[in-house]
Order: sequence, then structure tokens, then C-alpha cells
Amino acid sequence: MKESTREDYVRLVYKVVFYIEQNADKEPSLEELSRIAGFSKYHFHRIFKAVTGENIGDFIARVRLVYSAWKLKTEPKITDVALSCGFETNASFSKAFKNRFGMSPRAYATMLKANKGVVMLNPTIVEFKPLSVFYVRKTGAYETSSCEAWSVLMAFAYEQRMKFRKNIMGKATMHFGIGHDNPSLVEQNLLRYDACITCEDESIEVKGEVFKKVLEGGKCAVFLHKGAYENLKATYAQIMDWVVSEGIGLRDAPLFEKYLNRDPRRTKPENLRTEIYVPIV
Repeated sequence: MKESTREDYVRLVYKVVFYIEQNADKEPSLEELSRIAGFSKYHFHRIFKAVTGENIGDFIARVRLVYSAWKLKTEPKITDVALSCGFETNASFSKAFKNRFGMSPRAYATMLKANKGVVMLNPTIVEFKPLSVFYVRKTGAYETSSCEAWSVLMAFAYEQRMKFRKNIMGKATMHFGIGHDNPSLVEQNLLRYDACITCEDESIEVKGEVFKKVLEGGKCAVFLHKGAYENLKATYAQIMDWVVSEGIGLRDAPLFEKYLNRDPRRTKPENLRTEIYVPIV
């Protein structure tokens, strides 16, 4: 397959991926998703699997269940969580949840309450303003998918500077990372990571695996992680302890990271600084 043709398929399939992620509380039909991608419904599911490596039905089910696990952190009524995630009955939700995570929704909610703790750093509450970003999505273990995503995005930025004389990596450029999945709940090869950089130059056209979107604005609790990226998992665990123990309401938006070091490759691990934004109500 020609590289340009494959890029077209990737872009069209990821339009569907992003739509499903943004509508985890719905169950779209094959016809609807095919229409979004611009493919015939007779070929869409095969193209989707060829690009993502996952059946469309399995992907939808996984996104909805991961969304439900997120909702259980702050929503006390399991029936409400089931309905908000597109399940018609508690029984169907409980069965799917247990098959996916190895425990019932009630057992998972109980475990969350039992694991209350105290986060080391107090958060700063801010009103995050929407930002337009270029981004690249990669799937796999975060330590590898993040590197792959940033490699593609930086190559795009370098090309813009060398070929088109457009510098999209100035001093004001901000770097963000979005890990969409909890590694404790989702298989390593299915973890989704977005590498993002801000840019105000609307004339720059996206290409290949580079897409454009808006990071949603809104109220956020911001935590500062000091040190190596490998230790972020422990900080996230403490943040979730804070969410549960304080009874914080979460917005239906992913947590995201802002990398404060201009060149992490030339920074000692202990000197790395990362802000973690938690969308709250």
C-alpha cells in the first residue's frame, strides 16, 4: 500500500476513534461510524481493524468500560454509572465489567474507598483556557508509545522549520501529554497516548499522523510532579487517593500532563518537572 494511501486510511479511521472516545456514553451504529469515516459499511470494520489492530466492537466496549471505571471513582450509584456508559441493565454492566477487570463494579468501588490516602502535594486550582494543539496518537506501553509519538511530532515540527520556514517550537510553545488509559486496567499494548504541542499559526497544515484538536478548557486541580517520568505512576495513584478521599467531582475529560522542561533529553531525571492537570467540576 502506498504511504500516502495508508495515511489517508489512518486519518479517516482516527476520526472514528476520537468520536467514540468523546461519546463513551453512547452506542453508535455501524452505519453512523462508517459515515463519519467515509467508508462503505461493508468494508469499514475490516479497515478499522487493519489500522488499529482491534475489532470496532471490542474497541467500543473497552472505551465504555474504562469510562465506567473512571465514573465509579466519584459516582456512588452503580446503576447510574451503568446507564451513563450505555448499558441497559445492571446485570449486563456487571458481567461486562467483571469479564474485563476481574471483579464486579461494586467490588471495584469498595476497593477504591478502602485505598484512601493522602497526596504529598496540595494541588493548585486553576481555570484552564482552551488551547489549539498539534498532536500525534500512539498506542502501546506508555514508556514506548510516548517516545514514538514525540518522535513523529518533533519530526513534523522540524520539517515545518526547515522546509517551510515556520518555527512552531518557539519559547512560548507548550508541551502536553495525554495518557487516556489506566495501565492497571488496560493491557499495555492498548494504552493510548497523545503527544501535543501548542501553535497559533493557523496556516500550518497537518499531515500524516499529525492531527489538530483543542484541549478543552475548564476548572482543573494541578499537581506538580518532581523527578523522572518513570515515577509518574506513583504520583497518579496519590492523586486518585486525593480525589476519592476529598470526594472531588471529576469532569468527563482526561487528565493531562504539561512538561515544563524545555529539553527533557538534556535534563537530569531528578530535575524534571511535570504538571498534572485533573479536570474537576
